[in-house]
Amino acid sequence: MGFLDRLWKAISEVQFGDAGSGADSEEVRKHARSIAPVVWLLGKTGAGKTAIVAALTGDARAEVGEGFEPCTRTAAFYDVPSEVPLLRFLDTRGLGEANYDPANDIAWCEGQSHLLLVVMQVADASQHTVLRILQQARSRHPDWPVIVAQTGLHRLYPVGVGHPKQYPFTGGPEDETHALVPHALRQALAHQRRLFDTLPGRPPRFVPIDFTAPEDGFPPEDFGLEMFWRAVEEAGPEAFAALHFARADAHSDHTRAKARPLIYGFGAAAAGAGAVPIPMVGVSGLAGILAMMLRALAVRYAVAWTPSALAQFSAATGGGALAWWALRYGLREVLKVIPMVGAFAAGALNAAAALGVTVGIGEAACVWLGYRRRGLTAPNNEVRRAFAEGLAAGLRHAKGRTTRRSGARL
Repeated sequence: MGFLDRLWKAISEVQFGDAGSGADSEEVRKHARSIAPVVWLLGKTGAGKTAIVAALTGDARAEVGEGFEPCTRTAAFYDVPSEVPLLRFLDTRGLGEANYDPANDIAWCEGQSHLLLVVMQVADASQHTVLRILQQARSRHPDWPVIVAQTGLHRLYPVGVGHPKQYPFTGGPEDETHALVPHALRQALAHQRRLFDTLPGRPPRFVPIDFTAPEDGFPPEDFGLEMFWRAVEEAGPEAFAALHFARADAHSDHTRAKARPLIYGFGAAAAGAGAVPIPMVGVSGLAGILAMMLRALAVRYAVAWTPSALAQFSAATGGGALAWWALRYGLREVLKVIPMVGAFAAGALNAAAALGVTVGIGEAACVWLGYRRRGLTAPNNEVRRAFAEGLAAGLRHAKGRTTRRSGARL
């Protein structure tokens, strides 16, 4: 039996048998959580933290109760995506509430985090509670990136005025004199920024944003989102880049667009399995992760996999490109028997291949499941094109991950 046949057989066993049906899924999820960067959201009640999570993820589940995993009585994780996270938001209870002492929560959250995202309603001049906690955390972590999201811009617009046609803010002193920015808003932005003058460590990055609902009447509802993406990507965690990359294709159907972060999450997990420097461990790990991804995508599309359906899908993806990449993956697994250098070099190569193949199969599955949901059969050429494009995109992202990590080490 060839490598490709063994791979699909292993996927089928996980999908329809007992192999890895529960424990493996939880193991993958735990591993993803252990390596996903944690962004600590810090701000007062009503500052807009939840709206930021929803805008960054494109997922309406970003509301307390659904999508959140409690970690203390007053703080919660939001995993993106929830099944196998690329990124974890740590949302604390709003500061400044009556009869709430945040000391224990703050100490716990500080030990989990990698980046601070401070959220401030620009019309709220009283931020002493937030600043006090930020000062203490930054004194212990002077190298932590700090992004300050100044939210609710429309609250300081004159009556009848909407957002400027072009985003006018730079995050620098130019914002205080820009003619397109209303005077009251310029003053409020400047006041809040001066509060950070004594913050230890490198200066924070300020990004004015305004995320509103359609009924508020301030289009676009995600004003400043692109600039915010740029700020958080530059701040460090590569998972932000992955999420942005995953959501970049505006031509996809809505379900497919929302499923893409899930695909990249499983891709990152597959890359971890491929990097294991033990011969053939990566093969079974890749099969299990692919099966979990296909199962999760089927839930998103409300379509059930059957043995015959999986066989049809595997045939629709085409033997050519997938078999070639499977062969390369298998050969690299054999290379892992070479002591030290061979094992780790092959593991690094397989990490990229596993990410690419996972994204390719995930994209192909979205096309196939989309047709299946409508009671139709997906044209093989569309499925194969989706696989090829997803494979190429996954490999580009894998290359970008390597480049960013190399740059970080330098």
